[in-house]
Amino acid sequence: MSTLNNSNDQLNKQAEPMTVVPQSQPEVPVVPEGARFGSVQTPDKHVKYITTKACVFRSKSGPFEFSYEDKMLSTKVAKNHLIVQVSYVGLNPVDKFIKNGYPTPTHGEIGVGREYSGIITYVGENLDNNWKLGDEVYGIYYHPHLTIGCLRSSILVDPKLDPILLRPLHISEPVAAGSLFSLGAAFNLLYKVNSKSKINPQSNVLIIGGTTSVGMAALQLLKNYYNVETQMTIVTNQSGAIKLQELFQFLAGQLIFVDYENCKGKLNEPLEEIIKNEKYAIMRGNSVVEYPYTQGKYDIVLDFIGGSSVMRASKTLISKGGVYLTTVGDVPANYKKDVFDMYDNASANARKMFGSLLWSYSYIHYYFDPNAKTASSNDWIRKCGELIRHETVKTIVDKEYSWNDTKDALAYLATQKAQGKVILKVEKF
Repeated sequence: MSTLNNSNDQLNKQAEPMTVVPQSQPEVPVVPEGARFGSVQTPDKHVKYITTKACVFRSKSGPFEFSYEDKMLSTKVAKNHLIVQVSYVGLNPVDKFIKNGYPTPTHGEIGVGREYSGIITYVGENLDNNWKLGDEVYGIYYHPHLTIGCLRSSILVDPKLDPILLRPLHISEPVAAGSLFSLGAAFNLLYKVNSKSKINPQSNVLIIGGTTSVGMAALQLLKNYYNVETQMTIVTNQSGAIKLQELFQFLAGQLIFVDYENCKGKLNEPLEEIIKNEKYAIMRGNSVVEYPYTQGKYDIVLDFIGGSSVMRASKTLISKGGVYLTTVGDVPANYKKDVFDMYDNASANARKMFGSLLWSYSYIHYYFDPNAKTASSNDWIRKCGELIRHETVKTIVDKEYSWNDTKDALAYLATQKAQGKVILKVEKF
């Protein structure tokens, strides 16, 4: 059986006894009245231009460089826009996919970064009632079909299109910069799953890629927002299992780990073994300890790694009326080669078109569109802001780099070994 060897003594003590811990939302940190959001000194709003410094690239293999060519017109900016001075930027796989898609420098400068934290330095006259100079904010700046990113000293924000929220002071700037994109994706994909097959406390869930940022957000949402009480099966590597136990000690005994690296493309095999034998095994020191497994097939499968082995074994793994949702597709993600808006292969397209007729479960290939207009259906921006403010879902920062080291940061992201967010600090300009 390919379940993980959890041999860390300290974690072993924390994990026993194997009991289900009642779930409740953490208390909101106490913030003095009137001090929840901060303001700082800002540039003179009457200056004619704000010249920006932006980190850009020009081709797939080309270097990252700084550009000073763009100017934002401050006093004549659109009435419905804000200018935000950027402090930190969160990287996402889409940043690497966009760079992979530009083999030659025919498109000019291409920006990096799709989410950020920063300070408002200009408020359009139609927005005076909602925002003010010096507001500390965070948000998503998602314009993948344009050449602009938010890894720059200032960005022009349209609140009707770009999700933006006030930053609570107990959430640090680096954490805020990496919070909204992954949580927004997790919130919306679970919203879609719930519309297909109601998520309830007894839902049996499999998460493939448990230490991805979206995977960690989904795990916390399932436990703290949807109040799922059953044990969840998490596919990750051995270090990922240890990481999750360290981060979420309140989940001790509620997670079953399966080692992705030992599966060799046949993830279905250890999962089928657990269901068939109605038990799973983990290491306690030098001994293998077995525990009963009585939850049967999976009602919900969330795949953040990619592959088709679980779908090929769906009859033995996925329950009738269940949902299989993937953010990747039939082929495992490759951050070094995959490009943005890549077409699905034939088998994935066939599943999307005919899956409901051929199988007893729903197949969803999910793409997250973080445009603020999409929030009208479920109010996800405000709800995610509340989840972040209350720390119902915590963002995990893996590594932080200076924007001078953007190449190194994206290279680390491309290893697909990040266990949390990769953050870039935008230095003062």
